[in-house]
Amino acid sequence: MQQLNSFLDSELVRRSRQWQRLKILLAKALPTEFLAKVSYAHLDDNGKLTMFADAPEWTSRMRFYTSEITEVFEEEGLKVAEIQVKTVPAPEARPPAG
Repeated sequence: MQQLNSFLDSELVRRSRQWQRLKILLAKALPTEFLAKVSYAHLDDNGKLTMFADAPEWTSRMRFYTSEITEVFEEEGLKVAEIQVKTVPAPEARPPAG
């Protein structure tokens, strides 16, 4: 069980560090008001960047910045082959369960 906990802890730390780095890069590529709308982003080993926005209108707007995002990431040595933006409503905007 200790091995599993160690793996989970290290995986969570790795993802947290990646998210922090991606936030810094996205701050260089996107207008300031967009950053508050990105709840999470992930760059996989194949160069697919997935970003999660809190509303469909922000998802659509972010798609106009793919070239800026790609340029900033490549300046930092990260290859972005594909960008996907998904909508995930903020917790306070979700309907109550039940």
